[in-house]
Parts: sequence; C-alpha cells; structure tokens
Amino acid sequence: MRTVIKERQAGLTERRLTGRILKTWRACTDDRLPSWADMLSLDLGEDWKSCFAVDLSLSDGFPYFIYLGDNLCRLANIYLTGRGPWETSLIDLAASKMDEAALSREPVSTSDTLRLPNGRRVVFRSVLLPLSENSKDISHVFGAVNGKGV
Repeated sequence: MRTVIKERQAGLTERRLTGRILKTWRACTDDRLPSWADMLSLDLGEDWKSCFAVDLSLSDGFPYFIYLGDNLCRLANIYLTGRGPWETSLIDLAASKMDEAALSREPVSTSDTLRLPNGRRVVFRSVLLPLSENSKDISHVFGAVNGKGV
C-alpha cells in the first residue's frame, strides 16, 4: 500500500482507471490475494466512484453487489440489446466475467467498443480482481468500469 501512495505522490500513476485499480491490487497481493477489507482500507480517491464489489457467497445466478460506486449507477441504466435472451446493462457486462476471475484467481480485463440501441458508441473498459477473506478461497470480486461516450 505504501508503494501505491509513493507512486501517486511522485506523479507516476496510470492514466486509465482500470490500469490504476489493477496496479493498486497488485501492490496489495504480496504473497496472498487481498481481501475486501484490504480494498476498503485503500485510498482510491475519486476512483471509488467507478468501482464495485460482489460477494460471491451471496450471488446466486446474478451478482450480489455489496458496493456500487456512484458513477456505476449511471452505467446500470444503459442497456445493450442483442447480447443474449435479456437486455444487458453495461454493469451486467462488466460483472459477466466474475466467475472467470474467481476460477483463475487472476485479474480479467475487458476492452471493447459497443454500440448502444440509440446508435451511440461507447468505449468500454473493465477489470475484475479476485479477493479472498481466508487467503485460499475466492470470496469476492472487486471491479472497476469506465465507459466513455456515454
């Protein structure tokens, strides 16, 4: 965690939200996966508004969000059509690979240019990061989402 703070003070931060969150998560991993409590203790500043957390033990077919940043409330109301039997929101799309992050125990990144039903294009980026409360089992997934053009 001290490494992250020093890098921010030195102006060496990543420009992209997903890159900053990934770099911060990696700085916390040392010899174990960070926990949700570890993530809560970090000073992510304004980036918190674009982050979310899912408790996997409470997720049954759908993600159970225990945290959803203010910026993501807007993305939860933007739907994509033609992505399956139901309409999918941008936040659903971001969380759709949470099982992959949990099973691989590795970060999963997504970058895509999407077309909304109204014809507008959105550059969409997300990162999903596995978290563990006991250093063995993946208990949560922490994510960051950024959509430009919305």
